[in-house]
Amino acid sequence: MVKIRNIELGDFPLLLAPMEDVSDPPFRYVCKQNGADLMYTEFISSEGLIRDAIKSKKKLDIFDYERPIGIQIFGGDEDAMAMSAKIVDATQPDLLDINFGCPVKKVVCKGAGAGVLKDIDLMVRLTKAVIKSTSLPVTIKTRLDRKSTRLNSSH
Repeated sequence: MVKIRNIELGDFPLLLAPMEDVSDPPFRYVCKQNGADLMYTEFISSEGLIRDAIKSKKKLDIFDYERPIGIQIFGGDEDAMAMSAKIVDATQPDLLDINFGCPVKKVVCKGAGAGVLKDIDLMVRLTKAVIKSTSLPVTIKTRLDRKSTRLNSSH
């Protein structure tokens, strides 16, 4: 049985990964109707959330039929991540996910997504800041592909 705190997902759960410009409510509805056990929103910029950006706030829209559902955030600043975790907490998803995996250049160049993997101490600090700021279970998305994170300059 796969379990995240009190969320029981069965032995072989089907999870919908967060995908930018794809994982919106209508798409999640279709996925839920076709057997998704756990879904995530598109990733949301912590900076956008704390600055009250309309595009970021809109990504917080979740509906009861989607449960269990996680909201995913990304960023490279401890204070922004902590504040955005509090904002996410207020929307009452089932869990909060941190994106340490996005290899997109504009995200990585800002020290977020997979860019955080270049600084493991920062990754730990960001994770602790989020955990301290929410009552939700916290999960992390990361990646193993070193080439896409530009960790190895010889590639």
